[in-house]
Amino acid sequence: MNDVRQMRLTAELVALCHREVPDAGAGPDIPVMSDADYQAAAAQLLAEGPADALWIFAYGSLIWKPTFEHRGHKSCGAPGWRRSFCLEINRWRGSPEVPGLMMALESGEGSCDGVLLRVAD
Repeated sequence: MNDVRQMRLTAELVALCHREVPDAGAGPDIPVMSDADYQAAAAQLLAEGPADALWIFAYGSLIWKPTFEHRGHKSCGAPGWRRSFCLEINRWRGSPEVPGLMMALESGEGSCDGVLLRVAD
């Protein structure tokens, strides 16, 4: 006979996991970009990019929740790249003492399926 016990997720249980960690901000080795810096980087990307259209490889949540306007999409894959918990986060989801992990692309065996999103003109 299987003795399976179930635990319900409640607000009280979630509250036990919550901890306040003050955000110390970006470290001294991380440059802080202004709006003008972002605009200059975007202008440089567009100047150096293809003349007809710019496509972004989307995987994970960017597939279903893109943060930019796009005019088309098509399925694709990235052979030689795989999703992995390889990005350490020292702010927001983690701290310098207990880094959080986030999925990103890592070079190696395997492949990552995704979608190409055509950036709006």
